[in-house]
Amino acid sequence: MRKITLLATAVILAVGMVAVPAMADEGGADTYLALGDSVAAGMQAPQPFTDHGYADLLFKNIADDYSFNEFVNLACPGDDTGEMIDGDNGPGGGSHCYGTGAPFAFGADSQLQAAVAYLSSHPGEVGLITITIGANDILACDSTAPDFGVCVGGQLGQMAANLSEILWTLQSAAPGVPIVGMNYYNPNLAYWLVDPAIAEASLGLTTAFNGTLEAVYGGFGVPVADVETAFKTYKTQGHAVPQNVRTVCLYTGMCEKQGPSYVLSDYNPGEPGPQTDIHPSDKGYRKISGVFGELIDDLGILS
Repeated sequence: MRKITLLATAVILAVGMVAVPAMADEGGADTYLALGDSVAAGMQAPQPFTDHGYADLLFKNIADDYSFNEFVNLACPGDDTGEMIDGDNGPGGGSHCYGTGAPFAFGADSQLQAAVAYLSSHPGEVGLITITIGANDILACDSTAPDFGVCVGGQLGQMAANLSEILWTLQSAAPGVPIVGMNYYNPNLAYWLVDPAIAEASLGLTTAFNGTLEAVYGGFGVPVADVETAFKTYKTQGHAVPQNVRTVCLYTGMCEKQGPSYVLSDYNPGEPGPQTDIHPSDKGYRKISGVFGELIDDLGILS
């Protein structure tokens, strides 16, 4: 089995080529292409990229079960849907990986351009595309600002339009190649440990956010890995600590164990010890990978 993980390497050998329909070749469609944000990149602060994220783990599973041989990960920490389309576009000042002045310098104008270029230069080789994108669109809104609700509403609308463009472009560049999307867990549930009202208020945003993602994916016939449910997002029952809070503490870097319960991790980059991190823990990435794997198996996507 040969694994090729393309992150900050010379990934775009065919930038600028016109997309052509994918056609089968002698080797078959045995490449897995991962796209998205920091969750797809396997980030665990302070490391922006790791090799034990959900996409890496999913590749190992489909390599064994479906004879996939190669893995290409173009995901970029910090990318929102606008930056995925146009690397220089975005409230954070542009993509960290693509476009002008990107510090990780992946060598293309945007992640979507990189994906289309790869699909065009490797016709018939990609057998699966996964995508995790959208969280950074919402994170651009200041939750303490008076107009937070207005900002979120605007961002959800723009995210829906951008995601539609992304999916249309991918399906046009690789007709017939299965794409699997993902909804998100809610790391803000961990703030229940210091202020339950914050956690409770965040559930409404989760509903609107994941509902928007699911509606767009559904419109393009793209199945969605239900990470929201796997992380027990709406399971508010519990004795000392609600089930959804315990789960997000277990599956992310937001909390740390203290005796039989959890406390919110300190966030002070200048100090040693655990730091608050919205990204999945090793257990969290394994859980997300399992959700993707079960969906792929249940729907016979790769059969």
